[in-house]
Amino acid sequence: MKQCLFIVLFGISTLVFSQTDLPYKVGEYAAYKVSFGAINVGFAYLEITESIQLNNRPVFHIVGKGRTTPFFDWFFKVRDVYETFIDTNTLSPLVFKRFVNEGGHLINQRYQFNHNDSRVITQDSSFFIPINTQDMLSAFFLARTFKKKNIINSQSFYVPIFMDNENYNLEIKYLTNEIMDTKWGKIDCIVFKPKMQEGRVFEDGEKMKIWITDDANHLLLRVETEIWAGTIKAVLEDYKKLKYPLSIIGE
Repeated sequence: MKQCLFIVLFGISTLVFSQTDLPYKVGEYAAYKVSFGAINVGFAYLEITESIQLNNRPVFHIVGKGRTTPFFDWFFKVRDVYETFIDTNTLSPLVFKRFVNEGGHLINQRYQFNHNDSRVITQDSSFFIPINTQDMLSAFFLARTFKKKNIINSQSFYVPIFMDNENYNLEIKYLTNEIMDTKWGKIDCIVFKPKMQEGRVFEDGEKMKIWITDDANHLLLRVETEIWAGTIKAVLEDYKKLKYPLSIIGE
């Protein structure tokens, strides 16, 4: 459920992405309400907390958090924290941290990326990684730099991601544009469909969709994924310090 927000990605290609004018800045904050059917089960948050120096390189420190509501804690308590440190020039991750507590099941990961040597170092080993490999959080912020004019209907793109000590590709396809009704008004969105191999993150990418604002921010507005028991949704509830004003139709 919580990974819906952090693995919303696009292909690595100079024809698709632009790093010359980033659509976000330090201080950006977005909060999402996560629901299962009509039940509010939790919240997720994304924030660019600061810009610092790491290994003599300027980086964005980005934090993603997910948690269940107090009521849902009685059934399945979730407290997740994701952190990535991405080079502000290349948008490649240098360090990724992940602490997951889901129903008492704990995951504690730390990855250090060495892109020059095509290696990633974990707590107990090291692995080969393809060029431009992302972590599950940094890839989303790379994705937001896409060039709309180069996204062609029905064309798929791919991104190499390192997760859980494995390399794999994620495919994502542009579907259409759609006007979404929100608490702020009507917003034009680009709709994408991500897909990963069976048995990872979600089993059937055909049943998952994401909505990104079709403006200069490329802000994640909504995620929906169908599972056997119903539909999980994550919807933008609040935002702060966007780089550009959110484009509301009719204003």
